Amino acid sequence: MLLVGSVGARSDPPPGYYNAAEGKTGAELRKALHQVIRNHNVIPYSSGTRFDTSDALKALDQDPANTNNVIGIYSRQSEPAASFGLTTGWNREHLWCDSYGLDGREPAYSDLNNLRAEDANVNSSRGNKFFDISDTNSVGYRKPAHAEAPLTSTDTDSWEPPASVKGDIARALFYMAVRYTGDTSSEPALYLTDATVQITSTTNFMGRLSTLLRWSQADPVDAAEMLRNDRVYSYQTNRNPFVDRPGWVAAAFIPALSIARASSAIALTWTNEAPAMSAEQSTGLASAWVAVTNAPALTASNTWAIALPPEPGTRFFRLRLQ
Repeated sequence: MLLVGSVGARSDPPPGYYNAAEGKTGAELRKALHQVIRNHNVIPYSSGTRFDTSDALKALDQDPANTNNVIGIYSRQSEPAASFGLTTGWNREHLWCDSYGLDGREPAYSDLNNLRAEDANVNSSRGNKFFDISDTNSVGYRKPAHAEAPLTSTDTDSWEPPASVKGDIARALFYMAVRYTGDTSSEPALYLTDATVQITSTTNFMGRLSTLLRWSQADPVDAAEMLRNDRVYSYQTNRNPFVDRPGWVAAAFIPALSIARASSAIALTWTNEAPAMSAEQSTGLASAWVAVTNAPALTASNTWAIALPPEPGTRFFRLRLQ
């Protein structure tokens, strides 16, 4: 799948909010966005006397058809807001699992961009599984993953949510990876990965990155996600840049392809970072794309490089998720 910037609906941040990030890509873009969204107003995870995250979720995940209810992120079912905390009701779901680096510490633990309302039983069923396409050959495969979440599936170690929220979840995790870089003592450094063996309770990894990138493209930002982003901003005074600017997903997390032409070769290079990419070529933008068969070599500067002999005519090149 080719990753390109979405041209769908956008929410409206305050004028100048992202000025420092304009024109940047890759690590520079992630760093600039981090500076924009860090140091947000922290809402207490729970409090008997103050407005806390459960109060916020009653507004953020409110059922538009019944404002006394909330909608579960996986179940997509409407439940009474007043049933929060009951075994037969709903509770707070951490999209980026608490056990993968949050460790119950604010501000990451209570960040509203990472919290969703969910049926208590469904939440328990997901546990700390990472997000991915379910392996139908796994001994742990189930569809639905839980009877109260009919649009989900699961396998031994991963959880696949309903298609209508896959992009929402992906963009929330992209936010978490940019917001939390470990530059403050009370905050973790969070990482997205394709190497799922890295995702354990002793690390700060979450994934699967390539799947999340595909989900973000397949399920673009809609009006409900934009409204939620605006409401989170009203509480935390920071925004999810990947909701405001969906095209920044590819710009921040997909390596850029560099093309240089010399008399004896065409050099294709890109940085060696997740996710894994492969090169394709075409004789025209409307023509078929085919894989570049020359194997890339990893250079001393930690970049992938392919040298191609020059050919007559025009050729186009792009990177594609493996």
